[in-house]
Amino acid sequence: MIINNKTVAITGIGAITPAINDISAMASYCKSAPDKLPKKVENIPPPPEMNSRELRRMAPLTRLALYATGRLFLDLKLSRGNCGLYIGLTHGTTSLLMEFHDYLFDFGPAMVSPNAFSNGVTNAPLGAVSKYLGLTQGGGTLVGYENCGLITLNQAAFSIANGIYDTCCAGAAEEYSPLVEEAYKKILWYDDNDKNPDHLPFPQNKSAPDRKSFTLSEAGVFFTLTKPGNVPNKSDKNYCLYSPVDDLNNFNEEVDLIISGAGAGPQDEYELETLSLILSRQKLPTGILFSKPFFGETFAAGPLLSSAIAWDILINQKFYPSFTLHDKLKNKAGNISDFTDVKRILVIAASRDGEVSAGLFTIN
Repeated sequence: MIINNKTVAITGIGAITPAINDISAMASYCKSAPDKLPKKVENIPPPPEMNSRELRRMAPLTRLALYATGRLFLDLKLSRGNCGLYIGLTHGTTSLLMEFHDYLFDFGPAMVSPNAFSNGVTNAPLGAVSKYLGLTQGGGTLVGYENCGLITLNQAAFSIANGIYDTCCAGAAEEYSPLVEEAYKKILWYDDNDKNPDHLPFPQNKSAPDRKSFTLSEAGVFFTLTKPGNVPNKSDKNYCLYSPVDDLNNFNEEVDLIISGAGAGPQDEYELETLSLILSRQKLPTGILFSKPFFGETFAAGPLLSSAIAWDILINQKFYPSFTLHDKLKNKAGNISDFTDVKRILVIAASRDGEVSAGLFTIN
């Protein structure tokens, strides 16, 4: 079941990962993605009309969000007058918060950096992007787990449908953090051991001495959403429709493709349950894709990388490779070698605590 009156149009996308800094390069990269995925963007470019000096004391998290939103609004023809802004994240900028507390405990309050604090707070990306784009109508920062990106996208759709905003910029950013990586290693969730999972979803054996997982990484991915009636130049076919799915337990619509957030993390047991449920209600075998074999675990940004793949397939008819499926799904899923006929894509993302978010991407 979907909330039909919450359907919005997605008119643009901006993205940056360690492998790509433009949506046009995404499909070609995924076809040849290495087994050892890069963790960090070596040099985050400044967005248009900003220089590196202005970014000097900003956290990588904020710079990723700025670059992605800068790309997004570069050619945007929608008005920013009543545009809301929603940003999702999971861990925040641990780099600056660690710097702040290191100086605090080592040298005392007199030596801490005010910049490290102000640029390290949870709302720092929201403030920086609002100032850069001249967005004055408000919005919010949403903090959540592996499904946070879709929660953010759905919140933007609800806000537009309820008349709060005419347009929204919505996305998520996550910076790679050695501190976060080390914490997860200690609880045996992720391990940088070059052992990728054999299939997806890959529910982990909690007692296994060696775990398989994709590396932690970073990304910034943002979309523009508006009412379908506000889309300029509809004949250009440069937009798709997006509908939040309010209840997957009752979802029985036919789809051409499903893109899952499984990535050998704690969410995979719930991804497997959800995929099994959805496939059991499809009349025909349905293709399944995953984004994390190409981009690693990016937490809040992960579902929006899946959404970016959905956008690229629908708008540009690009091809994306598949990944080996869990045995429980093989008999129900189908293979897709031609994406030109794909018109309806369901993106799902589960969190470590079992919450599952979803959205339906469609094109006429």
